[in-house]
Amino acid sequence: MEQQPNNPTTVSMAHSVPIRPMPEFNPDAELGASVATRWKNWVADFDMFLLASGVTDPKRQRALLLYQAGTRVREIFKQLPDTGEDKDYDIAKAKLLAHFEPQKNRRYEVYRFRKAVQEPRETLDQFHTRLRTLAQTCEFASPDFELEEQIIIGGASSKIRKRALRDPSFNLAAMLLEGRRDEQSTFQAKDIESTSPDSATSTFDEIDALYRPTGCRNCGGSFPHKGLCHAKGKQCRKCGKLNHFQSVCRSRPIAQPSGSIAQRDSTQNYHSNATQNLIRPLEHYNTGDSDDDYIYGIHSLDKSPRVNVTVDGHSFSTIVDTGATINVIDERTYKTLRGIFLQKTTMKAFAYNSTTPVPFLGKFTATVETRRKITAATFYVAQGSTSGNLLSLSTAQELDLVSLHLNNISKPLPQNPNKDPKLNDILERNAKVIDGLGKLKGQTVHLNIDPNANPKAQPQRRIPYHIRNKVKDAIITLEKDDIIERVPEDEPTPWVSPIVAVPKKDGGVRICVDMRQANEAIKRVRHPIPTVDD
Repeated sequence: MEQQPNNPTTVSMAHSVPIRPMPEFNPDAELGASVATRWKNWVADFDMFLLASGVTDPKRQRALLLYQAGTRVREIFKQLPDTGEDKDYDIAKAKLLAHFEPQKNRRYEVYRFRKAVQEPRETLDQFHTRLRTLAQTCEFASPDFELEEQIIIGGASSKIRKRALRDPSFNLAAMLLEGRRDEQSTFQAKDIESTSPDSATSTFDEIDALYRPTGCRNCGGSFPHKGLCHAKGKQCRKCGKLNHFQSVCRSRPIAQPSGSIAQRDSTQNYHSNATQNLIRPLEHYNTGDSDDDYIYGIHSLDKSPRVNVTVDGHSFSTIVDTGATINVIDERTYKTLRGIFLQKTTMKAFAYNSTTPVPFLGKFTATVETRRKITAATFYVAQGSTSGNLLSLSTAQELDLVSLHLNNISKPLPQNPNKDPKLNDILERNAKVIDGLGKLKGQTVHLNIDPNANPKAQPQRRIPYHIRNKVKDAIITLEKDDIIERVPEDEPTPWVSPIVAVPKKDGGVRICVDMRQANEAIKRVRHPIPTVDD
């Protein structure tokens, strides 16, 4: 398709071929490769993006470069001197390259190349591609020779290593061909062996173990009980029936008018039914440099809302979960995404009431689209083939799949008609006394701290950007109410515990503190607590 000669700004292919947007460039990310190397690769992809988009006007090219590169790059670009005019696209590229280039260290790049080894789930072709990318910044005199040596040293195939040491004519092309044959034959053999009766029985056992309840269906605690169930004789606040708690109630929610608070409550109660979940609610645990997001859960497959999305040209079905802040796909879905390579991640997520972290194979950033919109998002790959897929709230909003109306309440909450009249009378007569927050006066709380305990300063958990102002306001309110106090700047803080911001139904946030590690330093004091029967 030819461009109009008199109109250089015409995008010739925009009407026939949809072009996916570029992912933003993060110069501060610790991905192993140097900033200069990652910037060169990003610019090469961007030039291809311009060519495919048909954008030839230098002014538009420069604007697209700064827009697609992201906020961080634009902040850096504003500080650079002599960046030219709005139409100087080449000058903008040269200035940014000159800014990132001094951060390249050839000796360190060679060290990274020598350290590279083939990963357990990485094919030889993928390992070769990764080595060739690393070699670009090493300035080797003979890159192919260095690639051969590194495949011999760091490759996973003992067969290729022995043959290369035995046969000097076994070059790089022969190594790659031999590796493809071995990997294909190994995959075919495993596929044949997996259809045996023993493996089928094992698969059934795994499925049965996945759906087997792990707790009591009446109280939600561990099962079997040492004594009577805690829910024995108790009335459920949701359905009114006996012998189970509201948190594990399996009754269907009563239909409410659209937009009412009762309807949203019933949806949340449904999500709490952990025995029908494919993946139970997950809790994020920060380890310092890990990604700071939260996974609330992937719920029952037959009731949760599903949508078909396309990730880099590959379509699959996923659950839309407004309680999640990251996107998750399982290993089986990832294997269908050809040409997408994983990046390492240090995220740790724990299933509800579990101390075993959910393993992640890695993460990747790609374009995701529906029939309505397209955006770029990061996906985390969970190990296992039956975990299911999850689409986060932010991505669902960007794809125009979900819209939130937090402040739209169709009607106020009804008053409880069964409230005790005597209680109402007491509240009215003592309104001044019980107004505001209650405080314990005249008493000092003493904590028995173990003097041998080592102070632990945990790294902070990054707060999602869209609720940072709410968290700030909540902290200011707590400080004004004298619930918390600011630590003086000249005093040390050996104990540091991270906060967790939990969204509230009214649109605000509740500030919680993760005191698990700090509580380990407190000696337990045991006192008999009287019960109602006493």
